[in-house]
Amino acid sequence: MNWSSIAILVRKDVLKVIRNPGVRIPLLAAPAVILIALPALLVLGGAGLAASTPIPLDAQTVFEGLRENTLGGTVTTGGGGGAAVRLSGEARWTLYVLEFFLAPLYLLIPLIVATVIAADSFAGERERRTLETLLQTPTTDSELLVAKIVSAWLPALVVSLGGFVAYGVLANLLAWPYLGTWFFPTPMWLVLALWVSPALAAVGLGLMVYVSSRVNSLQAAHQLGSLVVLPIVVLVIAQVTGAALLDVGLVVAMGSVLWLLAALLLAVATRVFTRDQLAAKL
Repeated sequence: MNWSSIAILVRKDVLKVIRNPGVRIPLLAAPAVILIALPALLVLGGAGLAASTPIPLDAQTVFEGLRENTLGGTVTTGGGGGAAVRLSGEARWTLYVLEFFLAPLYLLIPLIVATVIAADSFAGERERRTLETLLQTPTTDSELLVAKIVSAWLPALVVSLGGFVAYGVLANLLAWPYLGTWFFPTPMWLVLALWVSPALAAVGLGLMVYVSSRVNSLQAAHQLGSLVVLPIVVLVIAQVTGAALLDVGLVVAMGSVLWLLAALLLAVATRVFTRDQLAAKL
């Protein structure tokens, strides 16, 4: 495999995303809304919400892990050793929102970025009538496919990790008045950002490159690609209703399954992807 040729194609696609405001602005707007505007709105407006909205989980179960793993025993809802203090309703609401409620929504970031770029990988090239030139490049089918996957995966990884850092700073600032100390990143969020997020991006873009190579328009690719967010919506609902609570063990298992699925999708895509099939749709 010629990695220099792959690097040239990846660089071309990444620069295309950076220079295209129609793609760049939506990719940055989604993380800004989910990881900055939404947590600030929920926490700063949390005084009334904390009094009127019950947390759908036992407070001791939710925050004991924070006390043991992150807060060094300084904050708890009761019991335990060390300099323990009782959390106010606003503090419990703030920690619930920042630690648990927004965790599934964070997973939308790598998925959105990867699918938007991957949808443009072939359907966009075909719509702009540049696919024929792409197919004439001196690369193998496998090299072309890998380049398209990497060119979508790297921006998704950069945006999701950058969003994680920005969210961590904001989360500590929002929680500081109630805790008097930083609490983020927690172990669950670290695994979510470093293990699950890259795997989810790989799954999403694997599906989208496959779809994008078979439809004739970018709009059709986006419509089909929007279905990949449905499992995240289910996870959000489960988290809000208290039917499921993300923890380190569950997140590690989720990431492992996603990496296996990503490897399977890549293997299938490599076997079915051919230049001839793409050329037939020109």
